[in-house]
Amino acid sequence: MKHLRTLLAVTVAMTFLLGLTVAMRPVELQPTETRHCKEAVQTVAAGTVTSSTCDGELAARVSRLLDGSVHDVADILDISWAKRVDVVVPASDAELVSLVGPAFADMAGIAIRDGAGQRVVLNRTRAAPLSEIELRLLLRHEITHVATRDLTSDSAPLWLVEGFADWVAFHGLGLSLRQAAPLLTADVSALPADFGGPGRDLAYQQAYSIMVYLESGLGERGVVDFFLKHASMSVVEPGTVDVTGWREFLRSSIG
Repeated sequence: MKHLRTLLAVTVAMTFLLGLTVAMRPVELQPTETRHCKEAVQTVAAGTVTSSTCDGELAARVSRLLDGSVHDVADILDISWAKRVDVVVPASDAELVSLVGPAFADMAGIAIRDGAGQRVVLNRTRAAPLSEIELRLLLRHEITHVATRDLTSDSAPLWLVEGFADWVAFHGLGLSLRQAAPLLTADVSALPADFGGPGRDLAYQQAYSIMVYLESGLGERGVVDFFLKHASMSVVEPGTVDVTGWREFLRSSIG
């Protein structure tokens, strides 16, 4: 678990439907031989996993985790949604880029919505090395985006959208705030905003910590209600979160 946040670092926005990414440094995608690979679809109760036969091991792991991950998210959210998710593991780097775009091709996973509906796209190069718990975290984060997409305004701030998805992903794992967000300090004076620059790792960990702070006062259901209320608004005022209270919470939680 000590490498959890190193492997599962967070992402930048893509119409806010994002996921965790493995290692923030860009990776050079390698060409993949696909002549002898065929498309394969594995169906489970909570969705499908589409991949090539050459990525069968990763697809099998995702299939084993998909039902439980959807159930975990549904149990926390308690909202009306399909409770089914289609996962795609592109067979080649070119196919990956065609689905998510070149700017997002080095991410472990992204939840997208296009003409084929909502899907979670996994980068096999990034996702395959993940441990079971890390892959589960990735799926839960992405599934949260799928589940809440229709209830969330396109203008919802990333500190809310990504912080909440992380909160759902880490929920119930028993990790301390320091373990889940090792970059955190109590030196905060405003809600995080640098989700695309050099400070994005810290910004996402701060966003997650805001949800943990809210849970300390509102409880689990209160965090869900807070998200659903404010994520649906066209404008979310910065004062929605008591920054002073958040700072004091961090001081008492991580020192």
